[in-house]
Amino acid sequence: MASDRIPIGRFSLITRLSPRALRLYDERGLLVPEIKDLCTGYRYYAGTQIPRGVSIKTLCSLGFSLCDIDVLLTAKEEHDSTTVRELFAKRRGEIRSEVSRLQQIEAILADGEASLESIYMSLNEPLIRDVPPQRIVGKKGTGPYSETISRLMPELCSQVSSEENRKNGLRVTGPPMTLYHDREYREKDATMEVVLPIAGRIVLSDPDMEVRTLPGGKVLSLIHKGSYSGLHGAWSRIGAYAEEREFVLTGSHREVYLNDPATVSEEELLTELQIPVDTAARGPVAD
Repeated sequence: MASDRIPIGRFSLITRLSPRALRLYDERGLLVPEIKDLCTGYRYYAGTQIPRGVSIKTLCSLGFSLCDIDVLLTAKEEHDSTTVRELFAKRRGEIRSEVSRLQQIEAILADGEASLESIYMSLNEPLIRDVPPQRIVGKKGTGPYSETISRLMPELCSQVSSEENRKNGLRVTGPPMTLYHDREYREKDATMEVVLPIAGRIVLSDPDMEVRTLPGGKVLSLIHKGSYSGLHGAWSRIGAYAEEREFVLTGSHREVYLNDPATVSEEELLTELQIPVDTAARGPVAD
């Protein structure tokens, strides 16, 4: 077989990139085979593509995303040292953040007084997940955070559980939420909205309440366990995580109250923080 016609299996052995990874890189345009047999679909690579494959493997092992790898390889070809330095600096920042997190965990484990709760909070990491659209009823208000939520939520629940709505078979289909409509922290005049996911016909006597569909899509999610007074720190943590990864925010921040403070202790309260995001970045595939 000609030296410039390397089948995918052999190319995989040479570059230490799995066939699965090579097929992904082909789909993404990152490493396209020199030849594709129209009859069999077999992929064949050229010997000149080996250095690019090795570079991709190396950059994946350093934790760069496929998007960043594409930019780096293009910058290398164009002798764009500025872009290379910027992406290297960005990756160093991510590594320093991860090292700091691991050092915090090490310190907790070394502490003879460490509790399961403190370990849980250290290991619980934000993640990206998909949420479906939901039909909701909500009421907006302005003021200090906890005071406004405490005022609006009973009003909303009372409206939903009215005798007329019970006769209509109105159902609450998920946990209550708060939507934060400001783009910044506001101590005394924040705008927020308490909402309930619902199904069925609803009758509203309060003109300040609204029924609509809350969009679905990707959210950055973090579960906070403990008192609501600790949510400020959890929001700081998830916000920093989104900022470091340069996620594009696409909607209002959400708090989802997964259990009832009337039935569990403060230490057992579970609150999911959600930030709707749009990110096309994908992690490296090099196994």
